[in-house]
Amino acid sequence: MNSKRLQDILKTSLSLALGVAIIWLLYRKTNLREVWEIAKSAHFGIIASSLVFGLIGNYFRALRWELFLNSLGYNPKRESILFATFGNYAVNFLLPRAGDLWRCGIVTKYDQIPFSKTFETFFVDKILDILAGIVLVITSMALSIDFFISYFHQNPGFAENLTKLFTSGWLYLSLVLIAVAIFVMFFFFKNNILVKKVNKFLQVVKYDMVLIAKMKSKGKIIAYTVLAWLSFYIYFYICFYAFDFTKELSPIIGWIVYAMSNVGVAVPVQGGVGTWHFMVISSLVIFGIGYEEASAFAGAIFTVQSIWIILLGVMGILALPHVKRENENLVMPILGNQKQ
Repeated sequence: MNSKRLQDILKTSLSLALGVAIIWLLYRKTNLREVWEIAKSAHFGIIASSLVFGLIGNYFRALRWELFLNSLGYNPKRESILFATFGNYAVNFLLPRAGDLWRCGIVTKYDQIPFSKTFETFFVDKILDILAGIVLVITSMALSIDFFISYFHQNPGFAENLTKLFTSGWLYLSLVLIAVAIFVMFFFFKNNILVKKVNKFLQVVKYDMVLIAKMKSKGKIIAYTVLAWLSFYIYFYICFYAFDFTKELSPIIGWIVYAMSNVGVAVPVQGGVGTWHFMVISSLVIFGIGYEEASAFAGAIFTVQSIWIILLGVMGILALPHVKRENENLVMPILGNQKQ
């Protein structure tokens, strides 16, 4: 077994172990029989109806990524981009964030687009989602600052860890050292072969970023981003109506809990296992839902939606090789037609 394979196995095992440990901590003091009975009482037809919005959300994400690739002069089949997007989230269940690289690599393989281009466009795509997630949290705070005050009061460890992170001298020292290292590398070793290659690559990236910034479809980019995140919100909130104890909660409460669930997904564990549960359960408890009920809600919704994501991903992975492709991915002359 080579070292890379061993590293992947260790990363997967440690990440999964972290998620399982969090779930164990969340559920260890609950009456699991009661939680199971509550979960069984859910209206699974309503949960099933929510799944279509998860599909729609990923469809809009695929359309947005397609626009970024088009801006660089590449025109892959839409089906290819869509199936790669579906597969992305399924692969993430095997190894945290590995699906992101897999998505770029698989489009490179089947659509003859340089990996550097797929990765650049994916990076811009991901930044948009990060910004959207930040906006989601900020709007949640604007809608109910009392919730966040109560949340940090009832979960002091969460607030304490955030405070430690942003007040740690090691964090800022590390940032300074990285900045100094980059300066030294490009100022004192600019004639080094490796540095020249990195600099050449950065020039191409800079050129591509200018192309993306000048693209004429900015309105569509914003629209697809809003529609994707709105779809995912509906995907989550519809499930409130599947349980008698959450169906009376308002759309604003749904928005806040949805925002907190996305904070949980940001933690690098498979599919948000454990961290998603923690954020949803702890948020629902703030809004007066019993711990067992909140645990049943989180467990049922996460399980059903995760199975759905995995099934869509497997379908996408199996369908990718069969997409009919044409020789239309012509490269524009970028900095002397440097094809990376």
